[in-house]
Amino acid sequence: MSSSPARLGYTLVCVLLGLVLGWMPALVHGPVPEKWSVYGVAGGILVWGYYVARMSIGLWVGITSVPPPWYLRGPLCGALAMIPLGFVGLSNPLCGAPCMCWNTLTGATVGFAVGGLAWAITGRHHAGS
Repeated sequence: MSSSPARLGYTLVCVLLGLVLGWMPALVHGPVPEKWSVYGVAGGILVWGYYVARMSIGLWVGITSVPPPWYLRGPLCGALAMIPLGFVGLSNPLCGAPCMCWNTLTGATVGFAVGGLAWAITGRHHAGS
């Protein structure tokens, strides 16, 4: 792993974009703490798992290089970051499959946006290019 300024620059751009864009789905569909609090679970704490996963999408896009094109890697990283919490959502009858689908879709969308914007800013598909 090289620590060249260009590599660090691409990864840093992705991380910063992920931190900002990771909040956007919360404006559209949640997660909603009340869907968890009804079962005696601390919903306000549980939803932070979703926020942290979404905000980490930029890191995953920035440090991976497979598949090389950003328009494939971004959505893949975003979807993969959200799938584990999708299974958590499946355990809640108030969420279920729709929550899993929305979280996976918006994760892929955040990944696509991070990859595309990082490519537009740096002109690179990934840190190693």
